[in-house]
Amino acid sequence: MVAFTSGQSEKLPRRALSEEAYEHVRCGLIRSRYRSGERLVLRPLAAELGLSPTPVREALLRLVSEHALELNDRNTAVVPAMTQRSFAEIHDLRVDLEMRLAAAAAQRVTEHGIEALVILQHQFMDASRLRDDGGMAAFNADFHTTVATIAELPLTATILRNLWMRIGPLYALSRPMVQSAHEGRTHPHEDLIAALRQRDVAAAQAAVTRDFEHARRWIEPRLS
Repeated sequence: MVAFTSGQSEKLPRRALSEEAYEHVRCGLIRSRYRSGERLVLRPLAAELGLSPTPVREALLRLVSEHALELNDRNTAVVPAMTQRSFAEIHDLRVDLEMRLAAAAAQRVTEHGIEALVILQHQFMDASRLRDDGGMAAFNADFHTTVATIAELPLTATILRNLWMRIGPLYALSRPMVQSAHEGRTHPHEDLIAALRQRDVAAAQAAVTRDFEHARRWIEPRLS
């Protein structure tokens, strides 16, 4: 969490404070700290960040303009609910983008990038064993955004992160599905890491496809 003492906040221009508040909430959406339908009440959020309400209000309105939040009839920022139609649109967009990113990552990955993904996957599985739902959702988001960084396609990665602002709160609604026991197979993340090690574009895209099929089968029954 980003927080400032009153002395620190007074020394920073309002634009910088608004940016800090924006990044805090944006990261919270991506990493599933907020749930679909949750209200982000201005003054408690400002107190949490150690900021005055004005830059926090600016940050929330910016996220509303990006369709990551919406305003209810009391002008309070709310995390949008996810419909079947919205999920289908976001799912199809993510498949297309992440297939592109996986292909590029397979061609550009370094040992450092592989190591970062291995660490995140270990953290994800450790969170699963501890039944740390928040940790699982956060490390899952971090894994996917790290692949996007490795791909070195910044515009595509930015679009993907914007979609993650919409999908992250949905992942927070229930425990992520790690693996279907009856399949007896490795997690798709591990398949993707193996494909990246071999710089195998087709295998990397196949791993992404299987990961999305897992996610679709888990999420769709939970949508109203």
